[in-house]
Amino acid sequence: MAPLVPIVITILKHQDDYLFIKRRKSPYEGLWSLVGGKIDLGEHVKEAAEREVLEETGTGNLTDYRYRGLVSERLVDDRGSLQAHFLIFVSSAIVSDYHQDSREGELRTFTRKDILSSRKDFLPSDWYMFKSFELDNEAGVPYEAELVHDGAGYHLNYYRKAYD
Repeated sequence: MAPLVPIVITILKHQDDYLFIKRRKSPYEGLWSLVGGKIDLGEHVKEAAEREVLEETGTGNLTDYRYRGLVSERLVDDRGSLQAHFLIFVSSAIVSDYHQDSREGELRTFTRKDILSSRKDFLPSDWYMFKSFELDNEAGVPYEAELVHDGAGYHLNYYRKAYD
């Protein structure tokens, strides 16, 4: 049976742009994604989000932390077999600095326009989370998603409000 994994991700604002990480490791290797990772046993959501941001960005200054919402995301293979189920706690925050390179990957800022026009370069579900929680300001709305890994890449079967 596939594990249920609690995850935190943070939409990071740096000056007027947004900070993303290009993952070095599987899963999601080579795709731009939101900063985050697994919640450790005994850790609260905000603690985990702050720890992940500090570990992955090297920032010395994280401010304006806000909880934005929850996404239940299933990762399936091309036959529809469940590989993992993530409960993703989405937040936003501001960083004043960051290191361009971390053990998890390369960090870079993007403008809103860059993010919207380069959708194929981003992990599909993270792109939709950014759009719904940051651009559409859907704070507090729960979503559900299904991401398919077919060997050639990741594709979204759906990303929708959980209660529609």
